Amino acid sequence: MEDEIRWKVTDPLGNEIVLYRDTFIEHIVGHHADKDAEVRKLIESQVKFVLQSPSFIIKDQKYDNRWKYLGLVAVPQENHKIKIVGIIVEVQKSPFMIVTWYARRVMDEVVIDGGMIYNASVKRTSNL
Repeated sequence: MEDEIRWKVTDPLGNEIVLYRDTFIEHIVGHHADKDAEVRKLIESQVKFVLQSPSFIIKDQKYDNRWKYLGLVAVPQENHKIKIVGIIVEVQKSPFMIVTWYARRVMDEVVIDGGMIYNASVKRTSNL
């Protein structure tokens, strides 16, 4: 039996990305402390927006079949604190599949050794 799709969006490159219900329940919120799980739930609609309008899409350094979508969001229940959101997406087959997402107060240096897929500031794709 195929997993139920919770929602789907299209990224700026025309790729369809899906979030499966089981991935959301069991992995994105299920394997985290209560506070982290709550933030992950709160930013779900904003995750959709980041996927549709990311600041950057970069190749994952560890996995050839994954991309990381990066953007900024305001977390509503935390006095609208601005957080950096990273969304890991498996790109092996279509539609692309969300693996996980996270929100952080600060961003460590992002290494793009894997390569840049998309840079919103130049509104084009590039291969660095």
